Amino acid sequence: WQGIFFAMPDNPPPDYEAIEIEMWRKNAKEVADEVKSGSERLKERIGLYVSRFGFSEQEVRDKIVADSMFAAYFAKEPRRMGFHEAAAAKWINCLSSVKNFKVLPKGGANAIYVTSDGNIQTGPLKNRPGKSLDFMWETGKTICYAMHKYTKEGGGNQDSQFQEMVLLLRNFQSCNDKNCILFVIADGEYYHGKKMNELRNHVRSQPPKSYALSIQELPGVLENYL
Repeated sequence: WQGIFFAMPDNPPPDYEAIEIEMWRKNAKEVADEVKSGSERLKERIGLYVSRFGFSEQEVRDKIVADSMFAAYFAKEPRRMGFHEAAAAKWINCLSSVKNFKVLPKGGANAIYVTSDGNIQTGPLKNRPGKSLDFMWETGKTICYAMHKYTKEGGGNQDSQFQEMVLLLRNFQSCNDKNCILFVIADGEYYHGKKMNELRNHVRSQPPKSYALSIQELPGVLENYL
């Protein structure tokens, strides 16, 4: 995705749907090269196609190389490539109010969590309180922590992710470190209206504050901490 989205401080926030379309097209163009390189991912996809429709593997490989429209069927799915978080990170990092930006590890010794009693703690934890945080940075003298989600539609795993965000905000209610802020950055149609209001019902209005917001609202909030 790095070749598709370049964030500058004055640019509008990520257009995730436009990025996804460009990634689909870019990934589709790479399928023929995956055939030639012996991609394990593509071998699995071709094997599944063969089992469903009865063509030979060689027939499918030859068709992919010869027909770009057919090849597009086997393209990598952008949503499995973590591009929403990567695009958000790139954009936030370029804001003039953001210093020392870090993308945090998903697990292991350096992952960061909000514990059930509100503490910001670095893992590994015996009883993990939920998903680890995604980003951290400095604005003025304040340490900022953030969880980022992009959700287009509800249901299943998406609803579980929403509950993770609610739990995070609830746990942070007990935080006593007044030099930090927590941001729950919720992007996508799923969070328009009711869901965003539900998240905001759990924010903390006194220091250390927490916020539930879309990414385009972030710069305005950060200005208050410079």
